[in-house]
Amino acid sequence: MKLFNRLRSTSQEFLLAAAIISLPAMAYGAGSPQSTWRPPTSVDQIPFINGAVEIPSHPGSPNNRGVLNDTTLPGMTHIEFGIDWMLMEPEKDVWNVSELDEMFALAKKHNLKVAVLPSVTTPPEWVRHTAGYVPEMNASTGVPVQVFSPWAPGTYEAYDHIYSYLATHYGDRIDFVKFPMEVGMLVGDNPSGLLDDRVFWCGDRYARADYRDRMVAKYGTLAHLNTAWGTNFATPDEIAYPDVANRASQERRWVDFVTWYRDSATRGTVQLLKVMRKNFPTQPINIPMGYGSDNARDGCDRTGAVKAAAAFMPVIIRSTHSGFNRDQYPQAYWFYKRMEPTATRLGLGFGTEPPGGDFKYSEMRRELFDAASANVNFVFQYYQNYHVTMVKGDTPRVIDDYKNVLRPFEKSQVGIGILFPTTQMMLDLKGHPDGQLQFCSEARSHIDYDLVDENMIGWGDLAHYKVLIHTSGTIYAQGVLPAIAKWIAGGGLLVCRGAPDWRVVGEPSGANATWTSREDPMAEQRLAGKGVAGVQVYRLGKGTIFAAASSTVSAYVSQAVGVLSVLPGPIPGFKAEDAGTWATDFPDGRLLYDPKTQDTMFVKK
Repeated sequence: MKLFNRLRSTSQEFLLAAAIISLPAMAYGAGSPQSTWRPPTSVDQIPFINGAVEIPSHPGSPNNRGVLNDTTLPGMTHIEFGIDWMLMEPEKDVWNVSELDEMFALAKKHNLKVAVLPSVTTPPEWVRHTAGYVPEMNASTGVPVQVFSPWAPGTYEAYDHIYSYLATHYGDRIDFVKFPMEVGMLVGDNPSGLLDDRVFWCGDRYARADYRDRMVAKYGTLAHLNTAWGTNFATPDEIAYPDVANRASQERRWVDFVTWYRDSATRGTVQLLKVMRKNFPTQPINIPMGYGSDNARDGCDRTGAVKAAAAFMPVIIRSTHSGFNRDQYPQAYWFYKRMEPTATRLGLGFGTEPPGGDFKYSEMRRELFDAASANVNFVFQYYQNYHVTMVKGDTPRVIDDYKNVLRPFEKSQVGIGILFPTTQMMLDLKGHPDGQLQFCSEARSHIDYDLVDENMIGWGDLAHYKVLIHTSGTIYAQGVLPAIAKWIAGGGLLVCRGAPDWRVVGEPSGANATWTSREDPMAEQRLAGKGVAGVQVYRLGKGTIFAAASSTVSAYVSQAVGVLSVLPGPIPGFKAEDAGTWATDFPDGRLLYDPKTQDTMFVKK
């Protein structure tokens, strides 16, 4: 089918869209060349990417030649080109590539490999007038934004058009390819809804048809759907999105909607990865996941997307826009730990992209420790950041600092998971679980951690942890509570704020009543004798539940640290003493960071 040809009917269009989106992820086709790239195992293998050059130049874009000529430093390995499709192909098959050719030549002169970021989500004007173009649309108002709908089949034909051109003309000069958007349903520059928690971008006909079909398929029949949701739709065509204002009274219906929305973003990611891998069969693809929060409006299932991306190796997950750590409770490391544990276990690379433009030397010093603790093996920095120094005029040494701290040859050891309440977050429409940033920030001098979401629990990842710490959330998806109970019964240790009177979404409480049926008063007395008061202890199989009655997050931090301090045996990532340092355990020693001096040092066992 030729690019953007009109299909014969709306029903035929939807059937093709459903077929495209439901295709299984395939890493490579038969006979496709295989990449030799693997996540680095030494600091000398780590890519240090200088960013970013915008091509073609336009008002407000970085000075392209200056970025290469004036900011390239020893140790930099790559330069990232942001390629603007709207400017590069202003008319169909009329390519404005003279500046791109110049930049490739200049990169070669400076001995820099090239990473490309084709900006393809916002199409050129000529694409918007083709039959196959369908924009994302505000589901409440019907107002479109000029970004491709991930449900429309013409979207992936259009993507193939630009990627095939780049591969044909520059494929042998491109070392890395960056996924063109933050994974999820964020819509770029749209000023009238991007930051509105109640806007969902699924108003086009393909999205609505996909939602109706998948909801009926989930429940088997329309009657079963009506029973589960408390609705009375007479036909599948009547199935509509739920009202955000009524989500508390329609829990299951709302969570089904948000889950579908997030899954749709992941399916769209898979389809675009297929296009990219078809055209770039061997180049590593780095996938940005950013904006530092997990609001449902973002449509980003972070761990689900990481797992889906693993079918397209080689892949690097790249944490972006995680924040300056200037807020009361810093979030960069917390955000890294949303994605890194899954990426590392699946053999993907993991990299960071700190903010640019105003990054301070002190912030860079902390970033070094956070990056090493998060097993970073891929570094992107905006060109200004590579040049920050303690004293103006000093020789920049950021790359050397990274190499002195990063440990790609071994993985950190973490025995403590922080429970990320995925379902509760869908209902709350907040960027972070209540109290979790504060807990993780205040506890960092004692506790290193991974974030463990409901996906990971369903995949059996609790087996990697000795302790699970709950900070907030009482409503969970089907299957999560039995999985936690099984882990506890096998010897796991759950520390929770308040009694674990949790429930399954859409169902009454009491699903885990057996968790607190065997209280252990003697254990409670022993804790009190150690100065840890207000903690009830329950036995479940071979494991234990510690329920702390805490009026504040700070008090809960003290109780959790007190509980962990009296447990037998070492817990990777935990240190009882507070020497004013933060710690990350590795197989051959401990990495320490002093927040006062901003020094990082490694202490061997």
